[in-house]
Amino acid sequence: MKLLLPLVLLSTLASCTFVKTNSRPTAAVPCIAAPNANQGLSYVSQGTNLAVNGVSDGVDDVSNGIGKVADRQARDYTNMGENVVFRADDVVYREANRYTDYGMDTIDDGATFGARALRRWPDYVTGTVQRGMVATKKVYQSAMYSYGDAVSRGLFGAVDIITPPEPKPYMVGSLNELSPGYALPGSSWHCRLPQIPVEPEQEVTAGKNPKNPVTASK
Repeated sequence: MKLLLPLVLLSTLASCTFVKTNSRPTAAVPCIAAPNANQGLSYVSQGTNLAVNGVSDGVDDVSNGIGKVADRQARDYTNMGENVVFRADDVVYREANRYTDYGMDTIDDGATFGARALRRWPDYVTGTVQRGMVATKKVYQSAMYSYGDAVSRGLFGAVDIITPPEPKPYMVGSLNELSPGYALPGSSWHCRLPQIPVEPEQEVTAGKNPKNPVTASK
């Protein structure tokens, strides 16, 4: 205020002098009064600007400080939460692998045992049956060999005693002679073989038999 009063007095004196020398008194308003008023009011606006800037700076600094604290604390607690989540995931993954490996190993061992049992026990059963069959075959074949020897040596030996060693002359070919039209069982050993007609050979001479496709010249 102490500065504004001298400025206003100076502007008033200047206006008075300007009014005395100028025929248009109102011309002093834009030419002298307005610049002087603006110059005086500039101090008010500068003070107001300083006050507003001070408030703005305070708000900026306070909000910046609060933001830094809030950001840091939020990041810290967020990192703690994410760390807990990551570690929990690691624990679940590890335990899942552990028990899954246990289960799959158990299944694998069971499959190995089943495959071995399926391979061993049928082989054991079939091998036992095969050996039993072989043993039965030995007894059966021995019995059949003994039966054959008994029949061959006993029965046919007795038959050979009562059977003439040579057939009688009237027995040879008698039945074949009565039935010459067809062969009886075993007749191939006692009768004559049928005669096969033989076609006469054609003379292979070119030009003599033109009707013969073999010898006809083209």
